[in-house]
Amino acid sequence: MATIIIPFPFRKHTENRRDVSVTGADLAEILEELLRQYPGLQIINDQPGLLSIFINGKSVKGDVGQWQEINVTDSDEISLIIPIAGG
Repeated sequence: MATIIIPFPFRKHTENRRDVSVTGADLAEILEELLRQYPGLQIINDQPGLLSIFINGKSVKGDVGQWQEINVTDSDEISLIIPIAGG
Protein backbone atom coordinates (compact mmCIF):
# COMPACT_ATOMS: atom_id res chain seq x y z
CA MET A 1 0.00 0.00 0.00
CA ALA A 2 1.29 3.42 -0.91
CA THR A 3 1.43 6.00 1.86
CA ILE A 4 -0.24 9.36 1.31
CA ILE A 5 0.88 12.30 3.43
CA ILE A 6 -2.13 14.50 4.22
CA PRO A 7 -1.67 18.29 4.61
CA PHE A 8 -2.70 19.66 7.99
CA PRO A 9 -5.85 21.54 6.81
CA PHE A 10 -7.25 18.30 5.31
CA ARG A 11 -6.58 16.04 8.30
CA LYS A 12 -10.04 16.76 9.71
CA HIS A 13 -11.28 14.56 6.83
CA THR A 14 -8.92 11.68 7.68
CA GLU A 15 -9.68 11.39 11.41
CA ASN A 16 -6.66 13.68 12.05
CA ARG A 17 -4.27 11.17 10.52
CA ARG A 18 -1.02 12.57 9.13
CA ASP A 19 -0.77 9.75 6.62
CA VAL A 20 -3.01 7.04 5.21
CA SER A 21 -2.27 3.86 3.27
CA VAL A 22 -4.06 3.28 -0.03
CA THR A 23 -3.85 0.56 -2.68
CA GLY A 24 -3.77 1.22 -6.42
CA ALA A 25 -1.65 0.60 -9.51
CA ASP A 26 -1.43 4.21 -10.64
CA LEU A 27 -1.93 7.70 -9.27
CA ALA A 28 -5.51 7.92 -10.56
CA GLU A 29 -6.49 4.67 -8.77
CA ILE A 30 -4.72 5.75 -5.59
CA LEU A 31 -6.55 9.08 -5.44
CA GLU A 32 -9.87 7.43 -6.35
CA GLU A 33 -9.45 4.99 -3.45
CA LEU A 34 -8.39 7.83 -1.14
CA LEU A 35 -11.63 9.68 -1.95
CA ARG A 36 -13.67 6.51 -1.48
CA GLN A 37 -12.22 6.05 2.00
CA TYR A 38 -12.32 9.75 2.89
CA PRO A 39 -15.10 11.48 0.91
CA GLY A 40 -14.41 14.79 2.67
CA LEU A 41 -11.27 15.08 0.54
CA GLN A 42 -13.38 15.61 -2.60
CA ILE A 43 -11.71 19.02 -2.88
CA ILE A 44 -8.82 17.16 -4.54
CA ASN A 45 -11.07 16.56 -7.55
CA ASP A 46 -13.07 19.76 -7.28
CA GLN A 47 -10.00 22.04 -7.23
CA PRO A 48 -7.04 20.06 -8.59
CA GLY A 49 -4.93 23.22 -8.89
CA LEU A 50 -5.13 23.64 -5.11
CA LEU A 51 -2.57 20.88 -4.49
CA SER A 52 0.82 19.90 -5.75
CA ILE A 53 1.51 16.17 -5.72
CA PHE A 54 4.90 14.61 -5.10
CA ILE A 55 5.84 10.93 -5.29
CA ASN A 56 8.96 10.10 -3.30
CA GLY A 57 9.91 13.78 -3.29
CA LYS A 58 9.55 14.28 -7.05
CA SER A 59 6.88 16.61 -8.39
CA VAL A 60 4.14 14.99 -10.46
CA LYS A 61 3.74 16.70 -13.80
CA GLY A 62 0.63 16.51 -15.96
CA ASP A 63 -3.06 17.04 -15.61
CA VAL A 64 -5.61 14.91 -13.78
CA GLY A 65 -6.39 13.10 -17.04
CA GLN A 66 -2.81 11.85 -17.22
CA TRP A 67 -2.62 10.41 -13.72
CA GLN A 68 -3.49 6.89 -14.87
CA GLU A 69 -0.13 6.92 -16.69
CA ILE A 70 1.82 7.44 -13.45
CA ASN A 71 2.56 4.06 -11.88
CA VAL A 72 2.68 3.76 -8.09
CA THR A 73 4.22 0.96 -6.03
CA ASP A 74 3.43 -0.16 -2.50
CA SER A 75 6.64 1.43 -1.21
CA ASP A 76 5.90 4.88 -2.67
CA GLU A 77 5.18 7.92 -0.52
CA ILE A 78 2.74 10.40 -2.06
CA SER A 79 2.70 13.89 -0.58
CA LEU A 80 -0.20 16.26 -1.10
CA ILE A 81 1.22 19.77 -0.75
CA ILE A 82 -0.71 23.02 -0.53
CA PRO A 83 1.42 25.66 -2.27
CA ILE A 84 1.95 28.77 -0.18
CA ALA A 85 2.46 32.17 -1.71
CA GLY A 86 3.22 35.36 0.02
CA GLY A 87 5.25 38.44 -0.02
